[in-house]
Amino acid sequence: MSARELATGIASCVLLLPAGCRKTPTDLSVDPDTHDPAADVPALDCPVAQAPARPRPGSSDDSDPPMVLGARFVARDRVQLTFSEGLAPTTQVNPRQFRLSMAYSNIDYGASYATGYYYDLAGSDNYEPPLVVTSLAGYDDRPEVLALQLSRPVPQDLCVNITDRRADMADVDPESRPRIGVFLHYTSRGSVGVRDLADNPMIDVGAEWALHYGARHKTVYGSEPIMRLDLLVELSCPDEAMRLSAPTGPS
Repeated sequence: MSARELATGIASCVLLLPAGCRKTPTDLSVDPDTHDPAADVPALDCPVAQAPARPRPGSSDDSDPPMVLGARFVARDRVQLTFSEGLAPTTQVNPRQFRLSMAYSNIDYGASYATGYYYDLAGSDNYEPPLVVTSLAGYDDRPEVLALQLSRPVPQDLCVNITDRRADMADVDPESRPRIGVFLHYTSRGSVGVRDLADNPMIDVGAEWALHYGARHKTVYGSEPIMRLDLLVELSCPDEAMRLSAPTGPS
């Protein structure tokens, strides 16, 4: 296609654009031997279409559920969650709707097989009490933050186990995709649940583990992707979290 044919095609498309756009003046005093005819097509100075603005969180038009943007241990027995927007008071929310797990999954893409398990943070010993969320605490000056108080500190052995397992994973078959860590779970069943200021409910996150809080462990296996840990909220192990947040000592 010649340059003049291209210019003619573009000019015909211009006619289809919305009326009322101001054309930019063009300079026609050019040398016909050196000038590209395509440059004769007038540019359009039209307003750029703007995407509709999202409703302000907490407004009457807000229909988006509150989402967890981050989770971290601020103590070995306390987790702090940061949400995408401010929350309504949680005094009527059952703390057991939240639960933590030590979870492992492995997908063998070569064999199209997957396995995984969840463990209570206190371990699988039924003679030891499970580690559960006992209360929730909000912050008046930060309505988007919620704290989960645990029944007791996370055992140090748990962090050691996770660190050791991750070191072993470095040498696995390239077709395997193992993952291990501490994860947050939430079920909307059990009470009014967590809601934002516009009364939108928080959606389930790995709800099955939170629903069966009496179970100390659960193993699953079958075809991939048997466990979607990538859809859960992962926390750094308390040892690592405490180390990163600890103030530096005098030099």
